[in-house]
Amino acid sequence: MVRRTALILVVPVLFCASAFAQWNRVNFSAGAGFTKPAQTTSDNVDTGWNLNFRGGFNATRHLGLDLDFTYNRADLNNDALARAQEPGGHVSIWSLTFQPMYHLLPQRSRVNVYATGGFGLYHRDLTFTQPVLVNTFFCDPFFGCFPTLVTVNQVIASFDTYKGGFNAGAGLEVRLGESHVKLFSEARYHRMFNSSGNDLTYLPVTFGFRW
Repeated sequence: MVRRTALILVVPVLFCASAFAQWNRVNFSAGAGFTKPAQTTSDNVDTGWNLNFRGGFNATRHLGLDLDFTYNRADLNNDALARAQEPGGHVSIWSLTFQPMYHLLPQRSRVNVYATGGFGLYHRDLTFTQPVLVNTFFCDPFFGCFPTLVTVNQVIASFDTYKGGFNAGAGLEVRLGESHVKLFSEARYHRMFNSSGNDLTYLPVTFGFRW
């Protein structure tokens, strides 16, 4: 009876310990920042913004094997709009890449530097817009609701494509206290291949948290 009771108590503890050990080998990060166009892309696109989500498996104390999703968006500049003879427009790019990450120091270090690079699928969407007036209602707590006109951007044309691409860069991590949470900043060079030979190149700088 005592052995059975001890077994009932020990097994869940061992299971939780094993799960916790495995959880320590899983990483996840989320961040946002600004994106600078590079090379010929800077002739057509203004500085934009980015979102980044990454997760994967810590294979060793230095190496992480991750899957990375990055979204970038930027407005077309005046020169590009003049050539297209359109009043407004933007380009958005999302990428899904296999993203190994190598830390110079063990990942539990207080401050760490890492290098990362990946290859995968890139999707680009080029959208042209024009401002239009739309009827709507405006509500005020004192005057009540009344009809009004607001300006919105109407999509007049959109073109998308899927291509391969790669990225490479480096980052800095700072662990917060004794927790597993880290503050990170990183910069990466992205290149999305283009059949016309004018590859899309850009440099997202991202800040965020990693667990």
